[in-house]
Amino acid sequence: MEDQTNLEQMLSTARMILTVLEQQAAGYTNLTIPAHLKVQLDEKRQEVTSLEARLSQLQGQRPESLPDNLPRYNDVFVGRKQEIARCLDALSPEERGWGVTIDGIGGMGKTALALEVAHLARKEALFDAYLFVSAKTTRLSTEGVRQETLALSSLDSFCREFAKGLGETDIVKMTDATERRRALLDALRGRRTLLIWDNLETLNAEERDMIAEFLRKLPTPNKAIITSRRRTGESAVTIRLDRLLEAEALELMREKGRSHPRIAQELNATKPEILTSLYEASGGNPLALDWTLGQVAHKGYSISDALERLRNAAKSPDLYGFLFADAAETLSGNDRTVLCALVVFLTPAKTTALADATDLAITEIQVSLERLVTLSLVNDLDGERFGLHPLTRTYILAAVDGTDTVGTAPLNGIRFDSAAQRKVLHYWVDFAQKYGGYGKDAYKTHDKLEAEWQNLEGVATTLREMAGIPGALKDRQAAQMLIDLEDALFNFLWFRGYWDEAMRLGEWRYQAGKALGQWSDVGWGAYHVAWIYYYRAETDRVASWAAQMAEAIERGGSRRGKAFAIRLQGLIAKQRNDWAESERLGQEALAIYRELEDEEMEAITLNDLGTVAQQQGQYDCAESYYKQALAIEEKRGDKQGQAAYCGGLGLLALNCDTPTQARPWYERELALAQEVGQQGLVADAQSGLAQVLEKEGRYVEALPLALAALEIRERLRSQSLDFSRRLVERLRRKAGME
Repeated sequence: MEDQTNLEQMLSTARMILTVLEQQAAGYTNLTIPAHLKVQLDEKRQEVTSLEARLSQLQGQRPESLPDNLPRYNDVFVGRKQEIARCLDALSPEERGWGVTIDGIGGMGKTALALEVAHLARKEALFDAYLFVSAKTTRLSTEGVRQETLALSSLDSFCREFAKGLGETDIVKMTDATERRRALLDALRGRRTLLIWDNLETLNAEERDMIAEFLRKLPTPNKAIITSRRRTGESAVTIRLDRLLEAEALELMREKGRSHPRIAQELNATKPEILTSLYEASGGNPLALDWTLGQVAHKGYSISDALERLRNAAKSPDLYGFLFADAAETLSGNDRTVLCALVVFLTPAKTTALADATDLAITEIQVSLERLVTLSLVNDLDGERFGLHPLTRTYILAAVDGTDTVGTAPLNGIRFDSAAQRKVLHYWVDFAQKYGGYGKDAYKTHDKLEAEWQNLEGVATTLREMAGIPGALKDRQAAQMLIDLEDALFNFLWFRGYWDEAMRLGEWRYQAGKALGQWSDVGWGAYHVAWIYYYRAETDRVASWAAQMAEAIERGGSRRGKAFAIRLQGLIAKQRNDWAESERLGQEALAIYRELEDEEMEAITLNDLGTVAQQQGQYDCAESYYKQALAIEEKRGDKQGQAAYCGGLGLLALNCDTPTQARPWYERELALAQEVGQQGLVADAQSGLAQVLEKEGRYVEALPLALAALEIRERLRSQSLDFSRRLVERLRRKAGME
């Protein structure tokens, strides 16, 4: 344990240095503070916060601000003394590696050991944060193992969760995986955080290699623990878990008996040689012992009966499949409904959410959860939240699908009613429709969607698989639900910068619409894909998807849809510098929107025409278009539209070489864009203000704004990316920083 006096001295020194740095920084504004001084300040503040957190732990305090999501430690843990000692040594600052990897076959207690070590480390105040994340789950299907989420890599999923645990919301919102990794590593500098990466055996080789590379770059004195069935211990201490010793297994049985009187009664009535046989039949596997004793506790088996069942199961390579099938035979209808609900929840669920999703009463949910926890089918987590064991998820999905086998283990005809799963999928689609969609105030509920994004993307994947797309349609209802989900989420994904996910869901809507013969949905799915490609200036791809949209709208779209298709063709013409064609198409779309009295799209198209006029040097005409658009959105109260059109007027003032007039337009755009959370417009405003400062000769002040805009545009892969890079290079040169 760290000496308290030593920690207090370290904290006092760090605070003194921080005071000096803050005094140095006081002579600058936020825009002019030197980059190296800002880095020093950030790292020293992190160090002070870290030392304060560790000192408060030693003093017996657990501040709410301490990042700590370790699962509640209420299960039995026995033995492993040598392994614990080796783990704690590996986590000490003196050890040069990034931490420890715990590997071994399934059920040997790798996660339990990792959590035991983490709780001991917390008791000794070794770290300032304790974060636990388990690998994304997978499912078995006729095509093999399928991923549950839309995440591009599991490393990115881990980085999102660790950033969320640290309260780094800006990192969570990033869309570029490489930038997120860099940002998380930067956020860890000056800290002393323990990161636990659990169940990495579920990942493919490429993903594991990416995580290994990340861990090699982990700033000291941060440490990590990873658990996996595969050895991935480069630059770390590796601990291979094998079977429990017989004495440890017997101790585990006795500890279980203290929690469950039924187990204690049976242990007292059983001869020692039978207990030894139980140990041997389990292979010293803690999970096999725990699951078997769960049958004694819940189903009233004697130890001898449980032993016989275990022996029969052990004949199969897939021991746990048999154990699940045995446990599932006596589940009630409510129990199965709760399990089907938890399959859809990819994050731990509270009883209230389960009740909303299943229409069961809270008391019914609680009774079922108690049974399922006793059977070791469900984890009882901190904060009255519940989640599935990874193996349980696999078997339930197989049972819902009607699959006869999981690996080599037959499920003995056990079936789960897919209606229960479908009800929960409806719950999440309804959730997305409640908090998503369009309209001038839609951004106000985007935080709700952000908080549940992992569940929502898992639902999208599940619906796609159920629908059978691409390919022959399997489930019409699932396909329609996928369409409804995409429609509800696109605006959120666009605002928050989830552009890759937006394209993927748009393509799925396109495929689902085709399968259903719903040409309007085919068109809107194609439009959403084209829209992202347009903002990335991938013109040929925009044109390809625009053509598919136009064909679909022609076959079954509305007049409004036709206007969107015409406007999109006009934008493509603009991107190809065909100004006359772009203006012609824009005017044609504008006439339809006015005919339909669609003021929002009227303003947007006026803005398009303003941009075309500005590109041709027709500044008076451009100003008229922009101000007409702005007046419409001021009347409607749409802050996103106002931000965009203020940006157009700011750019127009810059092109007219009147930076003084440009500044208020860009300042207004930035304030509005930040309020609504539209990342592309935030970058546009920052870039515009940087150009204003450049024209005023204030290069040092302009550079941070240009860098902030570049960071956003790199994440989004925006069409303005090259311009931003040139602006940053130019400002650095003018500021004498190169």
